[in-house]
Amino acid sequence: MSSYQRGSQDISHHQDTYKLVMDITVWSCGLLGAPILFFSLIFGGNIGWFPALVSTLIVAIVAGMVLKRGGAWHATMIGLAIFTGIISLAISFIAGLG
Repeated sequence: MSSYQRGSQDISHHQDTYKLVMDITVWSCGLLGAPILFFSLIFGGNIGWFPALVSTLIVAIVAGMVLKRGGAWHATMIGLAIFTGIISLAISFIAGLG
């Protein structure tokens, strides 16, 4: 007869792995979804890059609040918005649209 008893195994490592996989999934979806929304608003919605950037940032911040992502999420999204704004402004000036 086996000495195994159902429900007695330590599953803390499994729980940690599951939490890590879920965190990576949420971050990946957010980091892929924000640029998709941004470019969809620009090219599909015929919205200027700045209103599209602000709209995307608002959606990303609200998504972070709903998903309870914390300060790292908000800081990352704000940093990416600033970086995208600088690059978009530079492209606008280079193209003569500024």
